[in-house]
Amino acid sequence: MGVLHPGNHKRKHLEIRNIQLSRFIFYYLGIINHISIKFDPVTGVIAMLYKIRQVKQVFKQLDEETEKFGKQSNLKCLTNCNLCCLKKGLESNVLEFLPLANYLVKNNLHEAALELLDTNPEHCINLAKSQVPGQTTGCSNYEHRGMICRLFGFSGVKDKNSKLAVYTCTHIKNEYPQEFKNAMERINSGIEIPMVTDFYYQIYFVDSYMANDYNPINVSIRKAIEKVAYYYDNKPGRTKKNESIIKVEKEN
Repeated sequence: MGVLHPGNHKRKHLEIRNIQLSRFIFYYLGIINHISIKFDPVTGVIAMLYKIRQVKQVFKQLDEETEKFGKQSNLKCLTNCNLCCLKKGLESNVLEFLPLANYLVKNNLHEAALELLDTNPEHCINLAKSQVPGQTTGCSNYEHRGMICRLFGFSGVKDKNSKLAVYTCTHIKNEYPQEFKNAMERINSGIEIPMVTDFYYQIYFVDSYMANDYNPINVSIRKAIEKVAYYYDNKPGRTKKNESIIKVEKEN
């Protein structure tokens, strides 16, 4: 008979405490936001569609704040620019692409997306191959883009001296040098700017595991699609026992 190592017992105890703490945090956040947390009645895990809804709420807040900062700073992307989408080595976490995955699965577009991912494309699979008349170049699924895409250009970070800095590209800096200089001064003297760390912290509380699962952007998109597709293939039946999940599903 094997002997239970004391360390294993401690780790198990810590796992249980972490689960209890996580549930308390979600319960507390639910009270603050006047939202009741939806758990899968069988596993106790927060329902997939609830997570998607929460990520989308964070995105909505982020979009409002970046738009406001853009107007106040007079900074904007260059016309028809998609250079940030072309950057190699982009990484993201899985959680920020759940809304995209949900859109693809619900519209039966996920299999085509997975086939495209199998070709190991050089850039994000959402990068439009050609410009659509009347639209700017760039993302073909702009509404469902990830957080990394939403933050870049019009959010803030702290530099090595703990001063606020605009998280943007050299092209915007060069095209609007005075506006950029003014923005750098104003964010350190009162003007509000959405902070990168704040928004990643928000989605961390939706699902810490997926929020910490960083990969090349297409790998994260694949993982998100697989998770959402698995959920739909195995979601609980529509019984009274699962009313909490069904309610969230209708809301999405």
